[in-house]
Amino acid sequence: MKTDSKTLAEILKLHAQYVKEVEFSGIKPLSMEIYKTNSHNFVRWIQDEFHPGKKLRKEALS
Repeated sequence: MKTDSKTLAEILKLHAQYVKEVEFSGIKPLSMEIYKTNSHNFVRWIQDEFHPGKKLRKEALS
């Protein structure tokens, strides 16, 4: 994990608020999904659960 558990808890709380704001923002559905997916991946990256480009590197090796 890239941070301590107290900071992560705050990040998760703020991310949930962010997602709610995105959902009620009135933006188009595809834009909404992009905002939510990218922010979710950032939180996963903080937790060492996501590595940008990892899937692409695996496919390139195959």
